[in-house]
Amino acid sequence: MSTSSVNSTISNALAALAPQTSTTGSSTFASDLQASVNRALQIASLPMQTLQADQSTISSKTTELNTLGSLFNSLQTALQGISSGTGSNALQATVGNSSIVSASLNGSPLPGTYSIDVLAPGSPSSAQSTGGTPVADPTTQNISSSSTYTLTVGTSTYNISLSTNSLNALASAINASGAPVTAVVVNLGSPEAPSYQLALQSTALGDVPLQLNDGTNNLLGTLTAGTDGSYTVNGQPPGGITTDSSTVTVAPGLNVNLLATGSTTVTVSSSLGSVSSELSSFVTAYNAAFTELQKNFGQSGGALTGDSTALSMQQALTQMISYTGSGGSITSLAQLGVEFTQQGTLTFNSSAVSGLSQSQINDALSFLGDPNSSGFLQFANNTLSNITDPTTGLVASETQTLQSENQNDQNQINNDQAQLTLLQTNLQNQMAQANALIAQLQQQNTLLQGLFQYDTSNNPNAQSAG
Repeated sequence: MSTSSVNSTISNALAALAPQTSTTGSSTFASDLQASVNRALQIASLPMQTLQADQSTISSKTTELNTLGSLFNSLQTALQGISSGTGSNALQATVGNSSIVSASLNGSPLPGTYSIDVLAPGSPSSAQSTGGTPVADPTTQNISSSSTYTLTVGTSTYNISLSTNSLNALASAINASGAPVTAVVVNLGSPEAPSYQLALQSTALGDVPLQLNDGTNNLLGTLTAGTDGSYTVNGQPPGGITTDSSTVTVAPGLNVNLLATGSTTVTVSSSLGSVSSELSSFVTAYNAAFTELQKNFGQSGGALTGDSTALSMQQALTQMISYTGSGGSITSLAQLGVEFTQQGTLTFNSSAVSGLSQSQINDALSFLGDPNSSGFLQFANNTLSNITDPTTGLVASETQTLQSENQNDQNQINNDQAQLTLLQTNLQNQMAQANALIAQLQQQNTLLQGLFQYDTSNNPNAQSAG
């Protein structure tokens, strides 16, 4: 119940107790009786007003607690962001000559340098339609009037069906068939007199037979046979490795794409590039949580001033940033550019990360660890979980406690209002009875005074005596 509701109840009670006109009349003491009743109801309502003030305090605490809980959740999310830049994500592949090969990671290869000698990059097979029906508009015309085709790629065949008979539809159907080819429509004529044809290219390297038949005729012309790719890794094997794919795995988790003949190197090393940006986000989230939390300390503190949960939150932030690792050259966040300001917030200097040597990067990754198993990330994650866990965390526990207190207050307010209503009824009855009795006495007094005056005015002895 709100404060306005409590006050409304009291006002209604007082209005109901106003002097009533009755057959016995109204005494001259009605206003005094009314004032006494008003005072009694006001005193009786004091506990309700105290409970309502407590509910208002609880509401303020709950609001601030939810705000801090959200900010600490954001801080924990930022912490998870740091972990995304560690482990396999902290590796990078650097190519010496990117015109010969490109490299990509799909796992956690061992750091090191791999020498790649591309003996032949290889090429795919290709074929193109010739003759047949001339196609000037590939959106409405096709090289054949058939709606079904048989595509042959190597030793495999694929059935192609068209719902719309056009060259564009035929190319799209081939690409959607799952066949290891790519189909496109090309113009072999001039802009003024276009002549569109179907062109196919195998996705595999090497000599791959290609043909398309409409049930009567083969529609593809001369095949341009492809060649296999060939390469060595660290000089082995001497004769090279033959491949029908331009993308090859040279080490567990390390793929290279053969682009041109030549020799180059691919170096796999640890990197803190993604960690650096995530540390910056972590600092931003920390400062937001710290700044809001500080509003609840000091003489003019907010709703949670003196609250044990706010104190625990402050301790958690300090302990988390003060974490010290063991072993290696990196043992603190300060060495990664995360430092305190005089105001208690954090700053981040990215140059501290970019200036680390390879061995220091490895030590930094070891210091950071993993949220589920080791290092700063595990310690910080556990520290924040004590606050943010939706079931057992401090925010959830205190929120539940505040909700229980609010409900208890509401139950007591409901009980007090019922008592106030009963008091109102009783006082109303008592006032009516008292008012009627006093009015009766006053009427009798008036009557007696009138009789006395009449007797006096008609009694000569009384006048003489006067």
